[in-house]
Amino acid sequence: MSRPERREEILDAVERILGRDGAHAVTMRAVAAEAGVSLRLVQYYGKDKAQLLTAALDRLADKSIRRWRERSAELSASRPGDALKAFFDEALPTDEASRAFHRVGVSLELLAITQPDVGATAYRNHLRALADHLAEVLSPAGAMDTAEFGRAAEPAQGARRTAVEAMSLAHGIGTLIMAGVVGETEAQELVRDYLHRMEEHRAD
Repeated sequence: MSRPERREEILDAVERILGRDGAHAVTMRAVAAEAGVSLRLVQYYGKDKAQLLTAALDRLADKSIRRWRERSAELSASRPGDALKAFFDEALPTDEASRAFHRVGVSLELLAITQPDVGATAYRNHLRALADHLAEVLSPAGAMDTAEFGRAAEPAQGARRTAVEAMSLAHGIGTLIMAGVVGETEAQELVRDYLHRMEEHRAD
């Protein structure tokens, strides 16, 4: 197995542990056991837990942004509500893959708050990149003129605010789904109500 392939195998193991058990469960020994390799080999690719978490999160973030970019590429001429609907469809934890990714996000969010040096920079960079891309899709050059939503601010700033607002709502609803407080149907209704209010602003 080549060095890049071995590295991917180890990061796959980190992702599985993150998605299944949370960031607290990621240890060098746990990763070695999960990947079926020696502890020494894991240490070769990451000197400590922080390095492994950062590498795994960088890779997860790249995959997430790339998936959303591919999906949103078809929305550049769409109505803003269509772009936001596609974002919520992608962001909400409604299948095992998205639930695992949400668990990873919540675990790393806690780390970013309690241990800012452990994976926090990569996590913040992921959120900023997602906000930037969503704002780009929602900007006048992409899918929307933010003035249509009743935004008084300059359009680019309005697009950024809308992006952060949508991300905040998606994260909150996602956590409620994961905690069993709301079901998928109710979550979809919440998103539908939000998009409807946005459309009403547009009509005003």
